[in-house]
Amino acid sequence: MTFRASLSALTGSLPRPFWVMWWGTLINRLCGFVVPFLTLFLTAQRDLTPMQATLAVNALGLGGFFAQLGGGVLADRLGRRRVMLLALTLSPPFLLGLGFAPSLPLILNCAFVFALIGEMYRPAANAAVADLVPPEERTRAYGLMYWAVNLGFAFAPILAGAIAARSYPLLFVVDAATLLVYAGFIALGVPETRPQVTAGTGRAGAVAVLRREPLLFAFAALTLLFAVVMGQGYVTLPLAMRADGLDERTYGGVIALNGLLIVAVGLFSARLLGRFPAAGVLSAALLLTGVGFGMNALADTAPLYALAVLVWTLGEVAQAAVAPGVVAALAPAHLRGTYAGVLGATWGLSGLLAPLLGGWALGQVGDGLWWGCLGVGSVGALGFLLLAKPLERRLGKGEQI
Repeated sequence: MTFRASLSALTGSLPRPFWVMWWGTLINRLCGFVVPFLTLFLTAQRDLTPMQATLAVNALGLGGFFAQLGGGVLADRLGRRRVMLLALTLSPPFLLGLGFAPSLPLILNCAFVFALIGEMYRPAANAAVADLVPPEERTRAYGLMYWAVNLGFAFAPILAGAIAARSYPLLFVVDAATLLVYAGFIALGVPETRPQVTAGTGRAGAVAVLRREPLLFAFAALTLLFAVVMGQGYVTLPLAMRADGLDERTYGGVIALNGLLIVAVGLFSARLLGRFPAAGVLSAALLLTGVGFGMNALADTAPLYALAVLVWTLGEVAQAAVAPGVVAALAPAHLRGTYAGVLGATWGLSGLLAPLLGGWALGQVGDGLWWGCLGVGSVGALGFLLLAKPLERRLGKGEQI
């Protein structure tokens, strides 16, 4: 088999607009400097305290939470393409404001508004992928998009370090410019994909449909468990490693394995996971995540922490490829943006809960936090197994997503 044939077998016959979005995502994530470097920038260049810098990160999280819900609804009302273009073209000025704002109140306001506008892109993009790709190819498509995000993120710190060495504000300028470049990709290569609203499915249908959608909210609740556990990798894991006498550089090397493994297996897993029932994959994903974080209770050296990261990363890969496709399959075609927004808001909520719950648990029970992650992962895994039959009845018995 030739290289081209092998690549085609892995990527499938996905439509051209999908690949336009894929390349735009890769370029955008490759230059997505601001969030990873924000606390460092604010403390080193704006002389803010760590607590004040954390407030700015929380402002981003709060804006992102509301953006997911609002962006999803707007994607169903105005169109996926239009919302993506609005988010990508209106958010750069606030990103620049975040980099050049001289006071904490302005920084907080710019952070909140930037996330509120910019994050509207995500549910619109997820809905567009569902519109463009047939159900049997969605796991592959969402897996490839997640792979692009992590492929860009793997190299972004190297590029960011080189730019920051010359000028920290230049990070914000380059990041804002890539948002506009991505908007150009969408404008030139992605048509409007929103399905036409038919009789009986008018604009007022979103709230009414959500009210009688227990599967979606059960799915979101289980996803929240997963997301809160995952959040510990960036909130409490570095603190636990420091308590074991491991410095920040060691943590950086250990957590880098997460991105490297995603890049290594993401292209192949996107095809493989589509062969299995979605509920089973998600159950295994949550169990792997719980086990991986539970292993931290026994870890006291860098190799053991690294092994734990490799285990929970496999759960992350599986969840990221499958969950958006399930939500897209649950949604009426004209409400895919709203449903994607509910799932996205779950992750936004976890960004607020994970630091609070994880920090409290680490301070009160120490390694008990990691046993708690194992317990949460096990309960969530069981929850997804209990959802298997309702999902089969709703989506079609034996359907792969």
